[in-house]
Amino acid sequence: MAQRILVTGSNGYIGGHLARHLLSLPDTEVFGFNQTYDSKLVPNNSLEGNLLEADLLHWLGQVKPDVIYHCIGTSPKSPFEHQLRVNAEGTRRLLQTVVDTGLHPKVIVVGSAAEYGLRDEPVEENTPCQPEGEYGIAKLAQTLIAQSFARRYNLPVIIARVFNAYGHTARHLAIAALAAQIAQAEALAPSPAEVHVFNLRSYRDFIHIDDVVKALTALSNSRTQNELSGQVYNIASGQSTALKDILELLLFNAKLTPDQREKVQLKFHGVQQEDRSWANINKIQEQTGWHPQVDLNTGLKQELEYWREHIGESVPSVKSHTQ
Repeated sequence: MAQRILVTGSNGYIGGHLARHLLSLPDTEVFGFNQTYDSKLVPNNSLEGNLLEADLLHWLGQVKPDVIYHCIGTSPKSPFEHQLRVNAEGTRRLLQTVVDTGLHPKVIVVGSAAEYGLRDEPVEENTPCQPEGEYGIAKLAQTLIAQSFARRYNLPVIIARVFNAYGHTARHLAIAALAAQIAQAEALAPSPAEVHVFNLRSYRDFIHIDDVVKALTALSNSRTQNELSGQVYNIASGQSTALKDILELLLFNAKLTPDQREKVQLKFHGVQQEDRSWANINKIQEQTGWHPQVDLNTGLKQELEYWREHIGESVPSVKSHTQ
Protein backbone atom coordinates (compact mmCIF):
# COMPACT_ATOMS: atom_id res chain seq x y z
CA MET A 1 0.00 0.00 0.00
CA ALA A 2 1.31 3.45 -0.92
CA GLN A 3 2.41 5.74 1.87
CA ARG A 4 0.14 8.79 2.07
CA ILE A 5 1.97 12.05 2.68
CA LEU A 6 0.54 15.52 3.27
CA VAL A 7 2.75 18.57 2.68
CA THR A 8 1.34 21.82 4.01
CA GLY A 9 2.74 24.70 2.00
CA SER A 10 3.58 22.49 -0.99
CA ASN A 11 3.54 25.62 -3.18
CA GLY A 12 6.24 27.28 -1.07
CA TYR A 13 10.02 27.13 -1.25
CA ILE A 14 10.89 24.23 1.06
CA GLY A 15 7.50 22.55 0.71
CA GLY A 16 7.60 22.80 -3.08
CA HIS A 17 11.00 21.17 -3.43
CA LEU A 18 10.01 18.54 -0.88
CA ALA A 19 6.79 17.71 -2.74
CA ARG A 20 8.65 17.33 -6.06
CA HIS A 21 11.08 14.91 -4.42
CA LEU A 22 8.30 12.90 -2.81
CA LEU A 23 6.47 12.65 -6.13
CA SER A 24 9.53 10.91 -7.59
CA LEU A 25 9.44 8.14 -4.98
CA PRO A 26 7.70 4.80 -5.57
CA ASP A 27 4.71 3.71 -3.49
CA THR A 28 4.04 7.26 -2.35
CA GLU A 29 0.87 9.35 -2.73
CA VAL A 30 1.44 13.05 -2.15
CA PHE A 31 -1.19 15.58 -1.03
CA GLY A 32 -0.66 19.31 -0.71
CA PHE A 33 -2.44 21.98 1.33
CA ASN A 34 -2.18 25.61 0.17
CA GLN A 35 -4.29 28.69 -0.34
CA THR A 36 -4.03 28.12 -4.10
CA TYR A 37 -4.07 25.08 -6.37
CA ASP A 38 -0.83 23.08 -6.62
CA SER A 39 -0.34 22.11 -10.26
CA LYS A 40 2.39 19.58 -9.35
CA LEU A 41 -0.21 17.28 -7.83
CA VAL A 42 -3.08 15.33 -9.32
CA PRO A 43 -6.24 17.47 -9.01
CA ASN A 44 -7.89 15.63 -6.14
CA ASN A 45 -4.70 15.73 -4.08
CA SER A 46 -4.39 19.52 -4.07
CA LEU A 47 -6.31 20.86 -1.08
CA GLU A 48 -7.10 24.57 -1.02
CA GLY A 49 -7.87 26.69 2.00
CA ASN A 50 -6.67 28.89 4.84
CA LEU A 51 -4.95 26.95 7.62
CA LEU A 52 -6.71 29.11 10.21
CA GLU A 53 -10.20 28.63 8.77
CA ALA A 54 -10.35 25.42 6.71
CA ASP A 55 -12.26 22.31 7.74
CA LEU A 56 -9.11 20.39 8.65
CA LEU A 57 -11.09 17.65 10.39
CA HIS A 58 -12.83 16.79 7.13
CA TRP A 59 -9.68 16.96 5.02
CA LEU A 60 -7.46 14.99 7.36
CA GLY A 61 -10.20 12.42 7.70
CA GLN A 62 -10.23 12.05 3.92
CA VAL A 63 -6.48 12.00 3.36
CA LYS A 64 -5.57 9.85 6.40
CA PRO A 65 -1.88 10.74 6.05
CA ASP A 66 0.88 8.50 7.32
CA VAL A 67 3.24 11.49 7.38
CA ILE A 68 2.62 15.25 7.56
CA TYR A 69 5.35 17.72 6.63
CA HIS A 70 4.22 21.05 8.05
CA CYS A 71 5.97 23.62 5.87
CA ILE A 72 3.43 26.45 5.88
CA GLY A 73 4.94 29.63 7.27
CA THR A 74 5.12 33.38 6.79
CA SER A 75 7.61 35.90 5.51
CA PRO A 76 9.77 37.58 8.17
CA LYS A 77 8.49 40.84 6.67
CA SER A 78 4.87 40.04 7.59
CA PRO A 79 3.23 41.87 10.51
CA PHE A 80 4.08 40.16 13.79
CA GLU A 81 0.44 39.37 14.57
CA HIS A 82 0.14 37.51 11.26
CA GLN A 83 3.37 35.61 11.88
CA LEU A 84 2.10 34.47 15.29
CA ARG A 85 -1.28 33.45 13.94
CA VAL A 86 0.09 31.35 11.09
CA ASN A 87 3.10 29.82 12.84
CA ALA A 88 1.70 29.34 16.33
CA GLU A 89 -2.09 29.18 16.04
CA GLY A 90 -1.97 27.46 12.65
CA THR A 91 0.29 24.73 14.01
CA ARG A 92 -1.85 24.35 17.13
CA ARG A 93 -4.95 24.01 14.99
CA LEU A 94 -3.36 21.41 12.73
CA LEU A 95 -2.08 19.28 15.62
CA GLN A 96 -5.35 19.56 17.54
CA THR A 97 -7.14 18.29 14.45
CA VAL A 98 -4.74 15.35 14.24
CA VAL A 99 -5.68 14.53 17.84
CA ASP A 100 -9.41 14.91 17.11
CA THR A 101 -9.25 12.53 14.15
CA GLY A 102 -7.59 9.82 16.22
CA LEU A 103 -4.92 9.46 13.53
CA HIS A 104 -1.30 8.96 14.50
CA PRO A 105 0.85 10.23 11.61
CA LYS A 106 4.44 11.29 12.06
CA VAL A 107 4.51 15.10 11.88
CA ILE A 108 7.65 16.99 10.86
CA VAL A 109 7.33 20.69 11.72
CA VAL A 110 9.73 22.95 9.82
CA GLY A 111 11.35 25.43 12.20
CA SER A 112 14.08 28.03 11.75
CA ALA A 113 17.59 28.95 12.83
CA ALA A 114 16.11 32.31 13.84
CA GLU A 115 14.80 30.62 16.99
CA TYR A 116 18.35 30.47 18.36
CA GLY A 117 19.35 34.04 17.62
CA LEU A 118 22.90 35.03 16.65
CA ARG A 119 25.76 33.15 18.36
CA ASP A 120 29.55 33.09 18.25
CA GLU A 121 29.65 29.28 18.52
CA PRO A 122 27.74 26.52 16.72
CA VAL A 123 24.37 25.86 18.35
CA GLU A 124 23.22 22.42 19.43
CA GLU A 125 19.60 21.41 19.73
CA ASN A 126 19.68 21.91 23.51
CA THR A 127 21.20 25.41 23.24
CA PRO A 128 18.75 27.86 24.91
CA CYS A 129 16.86 29.87 22.30
CA GLN A 130 17.31 33.64 22.31
CA PRO A 131 15.51 34.94 19.22
CA GLU A 132 16.32 38.55 18.41
CA GLY A 133 13.50 39.33 15.99
CA GLU A 134 9.79 38.81 15.64
CA TYR A 135 10.19 36.00 13.11
CA GLY A 136 12.34 33.96 15.49
CA ILE A 137 9.85 34.54 18.30
CA ALA A 138 6.95 33.34 16.15
CA LYS A 139 8.85 30.23 15.02
CA LEU A 140 9.89 29.43 18.60
CA ALA A 141 6.24 29.68 19.65
CA GLN A 142 5.48 27.13 16.91
CA THR A 143 8.15 24.79 18.28
CA LEU A 144 6.88 25.06 21.85
CA ILE A 145 3.33 24.28 20.75
CA ALA A 146 4.50 21.28 18.73
CA GLN A 147 6.49 19.93 21.68
CA SER A 148 3.52 20.46 23.99
CA PHE A 149 1.30 18.29 21.74
CA ALA A 150 4.02 15.65 21.56
CA ARG A 151 4.09 15.42 25.37
CA ARG A 152 0.38 15.74 26.10
CA TYR A 153 -0.93 13.39 23.43
CA ASN A 154 2.10 11.19 22.75
CA LEU A 155 2.13 12.42 19.16
CA PRO A 156 5.19 11.59 17.02
CA VAL A 157 6.09 15.23 16.31
CA ILE A 158 9.60 16.27 15.20
CA ILE A 159 10.92 19.83 14.81
CA ALA A 160 13.33 20.26 11.89
CA ARG A 161 15.18 23.51 12.54
CA VAL A 162 16.36 24.58 9.07
CA PHE A 163 19.23 27.03 8.71
CA ASN A 164 19.92 29.18 5.64
CA ALA A 165 18.57 27.16 2.73
CA TYR A 166 19.51 28.25 -0.79
CA GLY A 167 19.37 26.98 -4.36
CA HIS A 168 16.89 26.74 -7.20
CA THR A 169 15.21 30.12 -7.50
CA ALA A 170 14.81 31.28 -3.89
CA ARG A 171 14.64 34.86 -5.14
CA HIS A 172 14.25 36.54 -1.75
CA LEU A 173 17.41 34.96 -0.31
CA ALA A 174 20.85 36.58 -0.23
CA ILE A 175 22.65 34.04 -2.42
CA ALA A 176 20.03 34.23 -5.17
CA ALA A 177 20.16 38.02 -5.14
CA LEU A 178 23.95 38.05 -5.48
CA ALA A 179 23.95 35.36 -8.19
CA ALA A 180 21.27 37.19 -10.16
CA GLN A 181 23.27 40.41 -10.16
CA ILE A 182 26.47 38.67 -11.22
CA ALA A 183 24.66 36.89 -14.05
CA GLN A 184 23.45 40.31 -15.11
CA ALA A 185 27.02 41.63 -14.94
CA GLU A 186 28.05 38.83 -17.30
CA ALA A 187 25.36 39.90 -19.75
CA LEU A 188 26.50 43.54 -19.59
CA ALA A 189 30.23 42.79 -20.02
CA PRO A 190 32.51 44.40 -20.99
CA SER A 191 30.57 47.38 -19.57
CA PRO A 192 31.18 47.91 -15.81
CA ALA A 193 28.47 46.57 -13.53
CA GLU A 194 27.22 47.28 -10.02
CA VAL A 195 26.39 44.69 -7.37
CA HIS A 196 24.29 45.90 -4.46
CA VAL A 197 25.16 44.18 -1.19
CA PHE A 198 24.17 44.36 2.45
CA ASN A 199 26.30 43.07 5.31
CA LEU A 200 29.19 41.08 3.81
CA ARG A 201 30.51 40.42 7.32
CA SER A 202 27.42 38.38 8.13
CA TYR A 203 28.26 34.69 8.65
CA ARG A 204 25.55 32.10 8.04
CA ASP A 205 25.22 28.34 7.79
CA PHE A 206 24.17 27.82 4.17
CA ILE A 207 22.55 24.49 3.26
CA HIS A 208 21.47 23.54 -0.25
CA ILE A 209 17.74 22.93 -0.68
CA ASP A 210 18.37 19.42 -2.07
CA ASP A 211 20.12 18.53 1.19
CA VAL A 212 17.27 20.06 3.20
CA VAL A 213 14.77 17.84 1.39
CA LYS A 214 16.84 14.72 2.00
CA ALA A 215 17.23 15.60 5.67
CA LEU A 216 13.47 16.00 6.09
CA THR A 217 12.78 12.63 4.48
CA ALA A 218 15.54 11.04 6.57
CA LEU A 219 13.80 12.27 9.73
CA SER A 220 10.52 10.85 8.49
CA ASN A 221 12.02 7.43 7.80
CA SER A 222 14.25 7.04 10.86
CA ARG A 223 13.57 4.79 13.84
CA THR A 224 10.19 4.34 15.48
CA GLN A 225 7.77 7.22 15.75
CA ASN A 226 7.72 7.61 19.52
CA GLU A 227 11.51 7.57 19.91
CA LEU A 228 11.82 10.90 18.11
CA SER A 229 8.70 12.55 19.52
CA GLY A 230 9.11 16.22 20.44
CA GLN A 231 12.79 16.37 19.53
CA VAL A 232 14.55 19.13 17.61
CA TYR A 233 17.02 18.46 14.79
CA ASN A 234 19.29 21.03 13.18
CA ILE A 235 19.35 20.89 9.39
CA ALA A 236 22.44 22.74 8.22
CA SER A 237 25.88 22.30 6.70
CA GLY A 238 27.71 22.69 10.01
CA GLN A 239 29.88 25.44 8.47
CA SER A 240 29.84 29.19 9.03
CA THR A 241 30.47 31.18 5.83
CA ALA A 242 30.62 34.95 5.39
CA LEU A 243 28.62 36.58 2.62
CA LYS A 244 31.94 38.12 1.57
CA ASP A 245 33.21 34.62 0.76
CA ILE A 246 29.95 33.79 -1.06
CA LEU A 247 30.40 36.87 -3.23
CA GLU A 248 34.03 35.99 -3.97
CA LEU A 249 33.10 32.43 -4.98
CA LEU A 250 30.34 33.68 -7.27
CA LEU A 251 32.70 36.14 -8.91
CA PHE A 252 35.35 33.45 -9.29
CA ASN A 253 32.83 31.22 -11.09
CA ALA A 254 31.46 34.06 -13.20
CA LYS A 255 32.06 34.22 -16.93
CA LEU A 256 34.06 37.40 -16.55
CA THR A 257 37.68 38.10 -17.37
CA PRO A 258 39.95 39.07 -14.45
CA ASP A 259 39.83 42.66 -15.68
CA GLN A 260 36.03 42.63 -15.83
CA ARG A 261 35.82 41.20 -12.30
CA GLU A 262 38.05 44.00 -11.06
CA LYS A 263 35.66 46.55 -12.55
CA VAL A 264 32.58 45.21 -10.73
CA GLN A 265 31.54 47.96 -8.34
CA LEU A 266 30.07 47.03 -4.97
CA LYS A 267 27.33 49.29 -3.64
CA PHE A 268 27.03 48.81 0.11
CA HIS A 269 23.77 49.19 2.03
CA GLY A 270 23.41 49.12 5.79
CA VAL A 271 26.02 48.52 8.46
CA GLN A 272 29.00 46.24 7.84
CA GLN A 273 29.14 44.46 11.20
CA GLU A 274 30.09 40.87 11.96
CA ASP A 275 27.35 38.56 13.20
CA ARG A 276 27.14 34.80 13.05
CA SER A 277 24.69 31.89 12.98
CA TRP A 278 25.73 28.25 12.54
CA ALA A 279 24.82 24.79 13.69
CA ASN A 280 26.19 21.61 15.16
CA ILE A 281 24.64 18.82 13.06
CA ASN A 282 25.99 15.78 14.91
CA LYS A 283 22.56 14.74 16.19
CA ILE A 284 20.81 14.29 12.84
CA GLN A 285 23.91 12.70 11.31
CA GLU A 286 24.30 10.16 14.10
CA GLN A 287 20.60 9.29 14.40
CA THR A 288 19.60 9.19 10.72
CA GLY A 289 22.82 8.76 8.73
CA TRP A 290 22.04 11.90 6.74
CA HIS A 291 24.97 14.06 5.61
CA PRO A 292 25.05 17.19 3.43
CA GLN A 293 26.00 16.23 -0.13
CA VAL A 294 26.05 19.49 -2.12
CA ASP A 295 29.23 21.46 -1.43
CA LEU A 296 28.96 25.23 -1.44
CA ASN A 297 30.96 25.81 -4.62
CA THR A 298 28.81 23.33 -6.57
CA GLY A 299 25.64 24.90 -5.25
CA LEU A 300 26.79 28.39 -6.19
CA LYS A 301 27.65 27.26 -9.73
CA GLN A 302 24.12 25.88 -10.05
CA GLU A 303 22.65 29.15 -8.78
CA LEU A 304 24.64 31.16 -11.31
CA GLU A 305 23.51 28.86 -14.11
CA TYR A 306 19.88 29.31 -13.15
CA TRP A 307 20.11 33.11 -13.25
CA ARG A 308 21.93 33.01 -16.58
CA GLU A 309 18.88 31.25 -17.97
CA HIS A 310 16.51 33.77 -16.33
CA ILE A 311 18.47 36.93 -16.97
CA GLY A 312 15.34 38.82 -18.01
CA GLU A 313 13.74 38.44 -14.58
CA SER A 314 13.97 41.29 -12.12
CA VAL A 315 16.97 41.19 -9.79
CA PRO A 316 15.91 40.87 -6.15
CA SER A 317 17.30 43.03 -3.38
CA VAL A 318 20.21 41.62 -1.40
CA LYS A 319 19.66 40.85 2.24
CA SER A 320 21.37 38.86 4.96
CA HIS A 321 19.02 36.94 7.17
CA THR A 322 18.86 34.25 9.85
CA GLN A 323 15.80 32.47 8.48
